[in-house]
Amino acid sequence: MNAGWEDNVAGEAPPTILVVSREPVTRRALARDLARIGTRALEAADAEEALAVLRSETIDGLVADQLLEHGSGIDLLERMREEWSATARVLLCEGDDPHLAAQAVNRAGISYLLPKPWEPQAISDLVARLPERPPSEVRAVRSAAASVPGPTPAQTSRYPGIVGESKPMRELLELVGKVADTDSTALVTGETGTGKELIGRAIHDASRRAGRVFSAVNSAAFPETLLESELFGHRRGAFTGAATNSKGLFEHADKGTVFLDEVAEMPLSMQAKLLRFLQTGEIRPVGGEVTRYVDVRLVTATNKDLETEVAEGRFREDLYYRLAVIPIHVPALRERKDDIPLLADHFLTRMREKTGNPVNEIAPAAMEALMGHRWPGNVRELENVIERAVALCRSHVIEVGDLPQSVREPRREAAPESAIQSLPGLERKHILETLDRVGWNRKRAAALLEISTTTLWRRLKEFGIEGDPRTREQHWTLNG
Repeated sequence: MNAGWEDNVAGEAPPTILVVSREPVTRRALARDLARIGTRALEAADAEEALAVLRSETIDGLVADQLLEHGSGIDLLERMREEWSATARVLLCEGDDPHLAAQAVNRAGISYLLPKPWEPQAISDLVARLPERPPSEVRAVRSAAASVPGPTPAQTSRYPGIVGESKPMRELLELVGKVADTDSTALVTGETGTGKELIGRAIHDASRRAGRVFSAVNSAAFPETLLESELFGHRRGAFTGAATNSKGLFEHADKGTVFLDEVAEMPLSMQAKLLRFLQTGEIRPVGGEVTRYVDVRLVTATNKDLETEVAEGRFREDLYYRLAVIPIHVPALRERKDDIPLLADHFLTRMREKTGNPVNEIAPAAMEALMGHRWPGNVRELENVIERAVALCRSHVIEVGDLPQSVREPRREAAPESAIQSLPGLERKHILETLDRVGWNRKRAAALLEISTTTLWRRLKEFGIEGDPRTREQHWTLNG
């Protein structure tokens, strides 16, 4: 890494870091500390000066103060995320605020949070975290090339980061192409780690909004008051810490797309405000009195069954129907095992380029182990496994011994033959026992069974279970 920039290698230029702050004392102090460890430090007083420097210089990292003359450091870093994605982004802030950090990560994808006052070691850590720098002739055109990333050797679709040629993936991407041509809201469902945000971005990239902003936010990352501010913005003085006016994601992404992850975790009161936005297209910042119309395409995602959440009263039914105009389900990795070799090669290539480790092959026995694993953590788990294997591998080939024990020795769950032969009977018995336990309340039973009420009704019909659950004297007729 860059941990020896103080002892700069002869002939190689030091990393360049741009410091942006409205306070001259802060700018100069930080620039001085950076220069002491062999870093080239540039200064800018506001966002406009910073953007001018970014257009004329090749910058390895940018440190933006939380409060700027016009706007905020997060606003500047968020804009950089779109246009200078290869540049490390650092937020300089007062203290160590986890809510601010979550906002900066979700909106701007920051690399590092630097609290004031900073310690000398923090400056060294900042420089050490800069990505490896390519040769100077490549760096000269990096900013222009960053906007059009080329596919990796394992890239099999026209959507960056999405790898797969299995039938479920082909069907999924065909649906993405169709959905992209509309402005309808889409609900992306799937287990944790399947890549729901990648699908949301693919919808944006294939739509007429592709040249506009794509903003992603995790609904579970913020308490209710901060989530409202994150989405709709706030006015100065609206709450403690609101020192300036701030745009929300919806206003920032006007004419673009907002991806709202873990929407099932949103409080009911916030659901009502999101529903109003979907009905009117209007936003009103926290503490503000004036509404404004914005043109935003909303894509939401969840790993929960929203029908069950509605039945249990945790999610508004009217909002569910607004969000699920076009439902899109992302298959679990175990449902598309044909893609495992492609994904493994994709992650192997990425880790080899990131670490410089010359690992370039996966042994057949290791691949067999990967194919046999259940992957409860889905694609994200596979990525972590390959990263670990590359770190531990001592040759150019990943062997079985380089894989975690959970992958090397998958748990085998063998059911007794009698149980296999009587599965329908066991399922029927389980459903009836659950209904009895909740007093034949179908909604509660469906939630306990982790199925929708529609599925429960269909299974009851298939098992020939009829009658009125509210009339215990009549009870139920069990056919067969």
